[in-house]
Parts: sequence; C-alpha cells; structure tokens
Amino acid sequence: MNNKERMLHMVLDDPKLQELYDYDKSEYEDMYQALNSENVIVAAVARIIKELNGSTDESIQKKVYMTVFNYINENYIL
Repeated sequence: MNNKERMLHMVLDDPKLQELYDYDKSEYEDMYQALNSENVIVAAVARIIKELNGSTDESIQKKVYMTVFNYINENYIL
C-alpha cells in the first residue's frame, strides 16, 4: 500500500462520511477502485488525493479544486 492509498483509507474510514454518503470502505482496496467508483464522493476524494500528490503549490491546488468541483457538479445529482 502506497502513501496515497493510506491517505485514501484514512479519509474513507470515517464512519460519519460512510453513513452520509452510503459507501462500504471495504470495496475500495486501492486507488484504482476508488477512482472508478460509482459513488461520486469516493471518486472525488480519490481524485483529490491523487492529483494533489502532497503539493503545496497554490496553482496546482486551484487546478485540482476546479477539476473536482466540475466532476462533482457533473456527476452528483441531488
């Protein structure tokens, strides 16, 4: 398990997040499964972790924000 997958598991292990967005953390063993999840929130979290890659560069952070924001808007139906 690499650092990105550890981070993904730390976020997805949150019981409140699991309850609120109705997912089973055991379905996401690796980054690939999370990125391709039908659950928009799981996929968005995976994208954030993958794309930021620990960067503190504000331009990268803004690009990731816009990418994830657009992804959620296009795929999350309320």
